[in-house]
Amino acid sequence: MASARGLLLVAVAVAAFPFSCAAGAVAPSSATRRLLRAPGGLWTPVPDARDPHIQELGRWAVRTHDRLDGDHLVFRHVSRAEIQGGAGVDNRLHLKAAGGDPSSGTSFVAVVWESAFSGTRTLLSFDRE
Repeated sequence: MASARGLLLVAVAVAAFPFSCAAGAVAPSSATRRLLRAPGGLWTPVPDARDPHIQELGRWAVRTHDRLDGDHLVFRHVSRAEIQGGAGVDNRLHLKAAGGDPSSGTSFVAVVWESAFSGTRTLLSFDRE
């Protein structure tokens, strides 16, 4: 009986290992990770990019990028969006922003991961389109 119990504990520990590692993972900086293509799944178009939640994600992405890089961009709108599910949702946002360096252009692609459970957000990438 003790060996069966020990085997069960090992099985539970092995099954839980990937989740405990993923929970402590740190997102790489936008300079090291570009997610213009899905890393294993397909991007599904969002039917209405004008959805208030999608627009708020775009606004948040620009504010977060500005805080990290100091570009002083001003969010205009998200023109197109795609999502990809998993442990959370990756949101790929094609957005317009003004200000900053005039040579940088006004079209950007941001990838924002959002937790399905807690609503936590992480800016995974922010690049000129």
